[in-house]
Amino acid sequence: MNTHDPREHIRGIHQILISDKKRIGFLFGAGTSFATGVPTVFVPAIEQLTKTIVAEVEAHSTEFALAIKEIHTETELEKVVFNIETLLSSIEAKRAVIGAGKLNGLDSTGFTELAKLVKTRVVKLVSVHETLLADDRKKLAHARLANWVQKARRRFPTEIFTTNYDYLCEIALEGSGIPYFDGFTGSFEPFFCPEAVEDVEAYPHVVKLWKMHGSLGWTYRDSDKAIIRQQSAPEESILIYPSHLKYNTSKKQPYVGLIDRLCAFLQQDDAVLFTCGYSFSDNHINERLVTSLRRGANSHVIAMYYDETWTEDKESVFGLADETNGVRGLATHETGGKMSVYGLRHAVIGGRFGDWRLRDEPKTTESIRVSQYFDEDAASPSEVAGERKGDERWEGTGRFLLPDFRKLADFLNDLSSSDGPAGAL
Repeated sequence: MNTHDPREHIRGIHQILISDKKRIGFLFGAGTSFATGVPTVFVPAIEQLTKTIVAEVEAHSTEFALAIKEIHTETELEKVVFNIETLLSSIEAKRAVIGAGKLNGLDSTGFTELAKLVKTRVVKLVSVHETLLADDRKKLAHARLANWVQKARRRFPTEIFTTNYDYLCEIALEGSGIPYFDGFTGSFEPFFCPEAVEDVEAYPHVVKLWKMHGSLGWTYRDSDKAIIRQQSAPEESILIYPSHLKYNTSKKQPYVGLIDRLCAFLQQDDAVLFTCGYSFSDNHINERLVTSLRRGANSHVIAMYYDETWTEDKESVFGLADETNGVRGLATHETGGKMSVYGLRHAVIGGRFGDWRLRDEPKTTESIRVSQYFDEDAASPSEVAGERKGDERWEGTGRFLLPDFRKLADFLNDLSSSDGPAGAL
């Protein structure tokens, strides 16, 4: 059985982040908007998001409640997981083919209204900035990330890619007084400028924030169909809503330009992309990641992969332990060793799957405080000595903590407070 020493790889991440030669990027997914570090402010995970929206839509009308119940039954018969993505996919697909007929008790107008209601509820639940108190802004994990961005002395500015719609990254960057460019220019009605996204050298020293699935406040201007940004979210925000149609939507501007920017970033020399909170469930992004890694000379993806789920019997299951896991397959077969996946109990590094295991017990004199980012399992009773106290056998196994966005933000914040490039963690 292969093993990977967390101490060695924590040190490796540290060296990458303090190297002035590396181009550093982050790809953040839904998990970073859930693990905000502020208990009262978060975007619900997809399971809770689904339950909340379904309950609200069912309460809206008897017709909608019946339609959702039937769609739920249909997805179960097809052995497909029922969630907000499969619900919206079914609604949009039926709206496209229904014609003058009826399905699930709804006509074309009914499905249009149902889709609009579901999307409106998605926007409402994502708009966590509306309940974020001023005192809580500095408590966000995103604020600790911004603190590192602000203090890191880097030749190349950080690029942040995110599939999230919310304003949490913007709030954190602006709260730290960090100038950033997100593809929009202007003041009265800022408009999206794809040429500026392609030619990022026009803003060589500014942090980049790329909202790959759209953002609250984005909308079309009727007069010329330009994509503009408004301060408050319009009724029809330009978002890639969670449905099968997002793959078609992603081929349109501004999304195609933003995905192209992700590819261009990865094809640069010495580019390292860290992912966190991203489940690799967006195939239109995954395909481009793999292609870009193959084309890049020495680029690399380091995926902080929170892979723990729970069975109906409340048993913990770790995704990387499954040989058929898609993320494990990407790292072992499709990316030529250019993608490392750091799960909670396992990792794929250099194309090799293995458990996290320390080679020897950490010493108090070590510069890297591994215990902050690796939670060791309790020592197990020795088979030889029985269960007498003091005879336990040290295993070195444990739980790698950096896939939790809050812990990753703490790690970065520790870097920003260390004494110079060689400062200890």
